[in-house]
Order: sequence, then structure tokens, then C-alpha cells
Amino acid sequence: MESMNWKTDINHGKSIPTINWTALIKYAIKIRDLQSAEPSNTRACHIHPSYNMGGLHLVRVLEFDDGTKWVARIQLHQCTSDSKKRLLHEVHTLSLLRERTEIPVPEVFGYEISGDIVGRSFMVMDFIPGSTAMDAFGGWKVHNGEIPLRFKSAFSRSIARIHVAMSNIRFPKIGMIIKNADGSYDVDAIPGLGGPFETAAEYFAAWGKTVKFPSRETDIRSRLPYHLQDEMLASIGDFPGQIDENRHKFLVKNEGPFPLCHRDFRHSNVIIDSNYNILSVIDWDNAGTVPWEVVEFPLFLDALPPPLDMPTNYDAEGNPVDEETRKLLKERNDYVQSVTDDEKETGSDGNLSAILSSRYNQNIATALRLYEESGKIGHYCKVLDKR
Repeated sequence: MESMNWKTDINHGKSIPTINWTALIKYAIKIRDLQSAEPSNTRACHIHPSYNMGGLHLVRVLEFDDGTKWVARIQLHQCTSDSKKRLLHEVHTLSLLRERTEIPVPEVFGYEISGDIVGRSFMVMDFIPGSTAMDAFGGWKVHNGEIPLRFKSAFSRSIARIHVAMSNIRFPKIGMIIKNADGSYDVDAIPGLGGPFETAAEYFAAWGKTVKFPSRETDIRSRLPYHLQDEMLASIGDFPGQIDENRHKFLVKNEGPFPLCHRDFRHSNVIIDSNYNILSVIDWDNAGTVPWEVVEFPLFLDALPPPLDMPTNYDAEGNPVDEETRKLLKERNDYVQSVTDDEKETGSDGNLSAILSSRYNQNIATALRLYEESGKIGHYCKVLDKR
């Protein structure tokens, strides 16, 4: 477990909420007994002292007396209507993936969307004995998050197969996955945005009217030379409205079916073994069906759209002058080829490779994510210009 950046100082974690660990153990034992053909009145379970924590979740390992290990993933923040929905959507997405694909994902054994039992919403899942691809082989301190060269090609091909399988799960509407009482699946609204949306145009209209840039004007000005401040602020401020007004110009497929998308598809959410074989893809809490126009490369192949970059970083033909950026673009081209190969092998329609091959659409997709999530400063409206 040490390879996944597990910590042992949980009693000193200032940001860790008060959790009823005894209640969590009792819950796990109850769920395990319900699974068992021979329930035990003497079954024991303990929580490992190690823990892992991200921005939204606390993770603990539960071990039963027979050596079976589960993981409890607990939300760090107080329960809200949106957080409850996101947990439920993730549970249902994982169920869908396990039913309809061979994508390796955790099995959920139980969950509670309220904080009544332990103090927070949580789910319990099977324990995957591996490291995230980000943390493996020394982690960030050793390789700055880079995938070791000897594993990169095979890992990318495996991710491409997962990407194709994921994009082949499609629904007629855009939104979050929900499982009905009869076992069928449907699409629910997106917390904070609305829907479900019947067309991509409806989605982008809602995006343009809803999304706000996360940085304040004073912060933006402080990070820019004086002569660029007004121009950049105007481009940032106008971008959502421009997406709304110009949505029909960049739409590839306005009507469904729409693909399932892992919105945080990076190698820190992929668990691997010591040979970099993929054991599981985790953290599906923001997954849902999306317009094709927001489908991107896996985020370990993330590239800054040239319209958001400095012009001096490109030559007269528009090619990057930096060797590392040129290498990244080569890796992206190789990834598209891997996707294309898998589409042919599985009889898929080629929509994923087509959208990944379009630099124009990829610039827009990445700009939409950066605008909403990171507050990256740039000439956002320029990504809509076709050149």
C-alpha cells in the first residue's frame, strides 16, 4: 500500500472530518455477511492505520479476519444535494461499466448517500492491490509524473482500448448515469448545469449561460502585463457567450447517441501492477454522457491549445518550437492510431478517432475544460477561429 502514497498520521490531519469508524466497521461486516452464504456472528474487521486523501475523498482500507480487503471512500465535505447525486451517479456508472464492458473498474459492495451512518457519504469497494500509474516507480519526485519510456507505448495502447470501449457506451441524451429500479439505465441532470440535454446545442447553450471563470478580475490583472489586461479580460469574459452564440459552427454531431466520458481520465486514476498492466480505472464521480465536442485525449497526453499559448512558442507554419511539445504531439498522433486500430478490430464506428484527430475540436474541448476547472489565463475566444 505504501506505493500509493498512503499516510499514517490521520489523527493529525486538520482537514479530515470526524468519522464514526466503529459504525463504518459494523456497516462493512453487515454488508459482508449479506454477501456470504454462511453469515458469521463472529466476523471481525479492522481499519488499517494507512489512509489516502485527495481533494474530495478520504480512502481507508478495511481488512476482514479472513484477509479480504475492501476500500472505504469517504467524502470529505458535508453532504449536499449535489454531492449525494454525484455519489449515486458514480455507483450507477460503475455498475453500467461492469455490466456492459470489460473495462476494469472497482466493484461497489455498498454505499450511503447521507451522512447518517458515519458522518459523511461513502461507498465500500474491493481493494485493488496496485499503484496508480502516477505514483508508481517513485512517483512525481522521481519522474515528474511521466510514464516510464519502457512502458509508455503498451500503456497507451491499453488506455486506447479502454477509451474506445467507454465511448461505445452511448445514450440518446447528455447527462449523468442513473440506474432505474428495473435494472435499466437512463440519463439524469448534470449537477450545476442542468439537463438531461437532448442535443449538443442545448448542452452548450446551458454551458454558455452557466459557467463562470474561477479567477477574479483582480487576480487576472495581477498575473498579466498592463498592456494585455483589458484585452485578455474581454476574451475571458466573452468566452461563455461566444460558445453559446457560435455553438452550431463547431458542432460535429448535434444529436445522439452520446458517448460516456470519464471527465478526469488521467494516469493518477489508473491502478497498475509492477509491469504497468492496468488493474483498474477509478474515480468516475464526474463521468457521464457528453457531446462529442468535449471528448479529449487522456490527460497524460494533455496539450495546451495554441490559441491559448504564446505565439512565440510556434514557428511560421504553426509548429511548436519546443522539442518536448513536438514529442507530445507525436505521442498524441500515435494514440489516435491506437484508437483507430482498436476501432477497426472491434467494429466501432470511428467517431472517437475522428474527434481526437481534429485539432480544431480538440482546441475547443481543452479550452472548455481549462476555462471551467483551472482558471488558465488565455485568449479563449481565439479557439473558435478556424484557420
